[in-house]
Amino acid sequence: MKLVYLMSAAAILMAGNAQAAESTVSNNQNNSANIKARIGATIQGVNDSVSLTSAAIANTMTLEGGQADYLSNFQFFRGDSVAELNGTITNVSGDVNATAAAIANSATISVDYARTIQNTQMAGVDPTAILGATISGVSENVEATAAAISNTATINGDFGYLGSYQVNGAAVNAIAGLNVSNVQGTVSVTAAAIGNTLTVKGF
Repeated sequence: MKLVYLMSAAAILMAGNAQAAESTVSNNQNNSANIKARIGATIQGVNDSVSLTSAAIANTMTLEGGQADYLSNFQFFRGDSVAELNGTITNVSGDVNATAAAIANSATISVDYARTIQNTQMAGVDPTAILGATISGVSENVEATAAAISNTATINGDFGYLGSYQVNGAAVNAIAGLNVSNVQGTVSVTAAAIGNTLTVKGF
């Protein structure tokens, strides 16, 4: 009998297959400092592709393995996470990719099987992503993204019990202002502000 208990503004489902496992992993991350990433760039006359990324991440955890008895993740953030990207990009022969990403708590768990998985993520101050760019004269595609996320977790694998608790008490801000012209390929612009997100697959 599989049990799943989820408390979150964005939650999902589960089940699994039981096997014996002995490993135990417990992760505890607590950050109350400000996290800031800034890029200001002028780029022109490039004969290949251009990729710019400004990323401010307070707490991040990646766990990959085979079998485990108990996996626990606790992440708490009460600082200020800000990612800012401002750029002028002209005359590029390849693709242009510009990303500003501000994340409070991020967890990725990928296992064959775990008897118990417990995920707790709490954010209390605003993650903010700001993207401002002028892009012109591009021979291929343009992709621009401003993404601000308080709590995000991805769990991949079979399990006996999964409990996930996500709390966001902050404003989440994603701002994109772009001037794009003379592009031969496709143009994709995204501004995404997410409080809590959980993805579960593979069970």
